[in-house]
Amino acid sequence: MSPRLPACLVLLLLLVAPSFADEPCTCNEKRTLGVWCDVHDRGYVAGVEIRSAELFEALDAHGHEIDDEYLDCETCKRFKKDGGFCEDHGRGWVGGLAYMSKLTYHLASGTLRDGDAIECPVCRKNADTHGWCAKCGVGMFGPVEVSGRQTFQELDHAYHTLLEAQKTTERCELCAGAMVIDGRCPVCKISYKDGKPTK
Repeated sequence: MSPRLPACLVLLLLLVAPSFADEPCTCNEKRTLGVWCDVHDRGYVAGVEIRSAELFEALDAHGHEIDDEYLDCETCKRFKKDGGFCEDHGRGWVGGLAYMSKLTYHLASGTLRDGDAIECPVCRKNADTHGWCAKCGVGMFGPVEVSGRQTFQELDHAYHTLLEAQKTTERCELCAGAMVIDGRCPVCKISYKDGKPTK
């Protein structure tokens, strides 16, 4: 027979324990760029479901601010004001915010679309995953529309890197994060460029 907990301890545990039932599920908001659902521990970037909090955090889908005093790169300073991607530092700028990968930079530069409002059947189908519509001259990555074939190709490469990073989370979540930002895994000591280990 298992011992009974004192009633006061049971009450205390109920009071301090998180009430997940009261938290709203945000999974249906996957059409929005970079939403993490605390109820089900999953996030969405470009319509891709991400189950690793470490990978999701590395993607930094909403960008972040960097004060000018910490920028010693003239290109970054210019792009912070005008927008653009600094190849030297692997970060892009949209609306004064820094994005640490081409994936999130291009997504932030794109246009968020409501799938139900897309009239073109090809674009609507592409919005389910990703793809290019030659007729409209736009690409879709989940709910985000991008213009220009070169932008699409850069984003397509970054998108497939994300899919590979998803698989890598089974081996090492920190490696997966390093893959999407051309970083280095502090545990495995592997550096990545364009999603591939460097020598």
